[in-house]
Amino acid sequence: MYMGVSFNQAPPIFWSPMLSPFDPVNWSKTAAHWIHEIHVAFDPPVPVVPGTGGFLRRTRIGAPQVAVLVAMAFTLHCTRPPATFTSRRTGPSGVPFPDDSRSYVEEGMASWYGGDDDGFAGRPTASGELFDPAKRTCAHRTLPLGSLVEVKNLENGKRAVFRVNDRGPFIKGRVLDLSKQGAQDLGFLGQGVARVRIRTVDVMGAPAALDPSLDQTDPYVVQVAALSDPGNLDSLREELENTFGTVTTQDAVTPGGLSVKRVRVGSYTNRRDAEKAAEQIAKLLKDRGVEPFITRQR
Repeated sequence: MYMGVSFNQAPPIFWSPMLSPFDPVNWSKTAAHWIHEIHVAFDPPVPVVPGTGGFLRRTRIGAPQVAVLVAMAFTLHCTRPPATFTSRRTGPSGVPFPDDSRSYVEEGMASWYGGDDDGFAGRPTASGELFDPAKRTCAHRTLPLGSLVEVKNLENGKRAVFRVNDRGPFIKGRVLDLSKQGAQDLGFLGQGVARVRIRTVDVMGAPAALDPSLDQTDPYVVQVAALSDPGNLDSLREELENTFGTVTTQDAVTPGGLSVKRVRVGSYTNRRDAEKAAEQIAKLLKDRGVEPFITRQR
């Protein structure tokens, strides 16, 4: 539809010398004069040929097909399983750490050593270095010496990374001995023990799997007891050798300063073999209060 607007030539307007051009009344009269001269003309409507359809007709014809597609899409969405998302930790550069499903993970009670009165400061550790309570190191029974572990205190959420340089703890129910500095970092220096989660990591703090070749260079052994009496030591050694073969001893000093010999059985490059031997020894010596555990040769 076309709408045309035409303006007829209006006669000139002469202002009266008595009237000011800034008077609102004069402007109102002038506007009324121009509006009066405006003529609006409408073109006649263009007839629509019936039967040709149009956008609405095409929409109405296609509506059933669209409804079927929407119903199918809705059905598929409701029947498929919901998506799951896994939160992954990232390194300093923002790149996600690799999957940690193969890293060594363990939970249990941790204690600490290196206090002023326990006598461990300055003594050689299993790795050969002298123990320094102010360093972030720890003792574990089986993790390879030199391994890095992230330790999280499950009671307060604090965590830190430590290097394994010693063997222990040798008290039932504990899985890790931290240095004095480690206990301070994790917030359990005063209470002495805390429940922790251990996970092996690399130098960047990313989860890391253990190197299986280390089982060949530092095999597993079963530690049976730590004895100070030579007679008891010889008797136990003879009994174990008759059933399990080679028995070795390792010199050690208790926190109280007593010199003892740790009695150890076997040399296993497979953890399962060491576990089977430990079970058999526990059955053999069950009446003597002996509780063997697995550790490393060094």
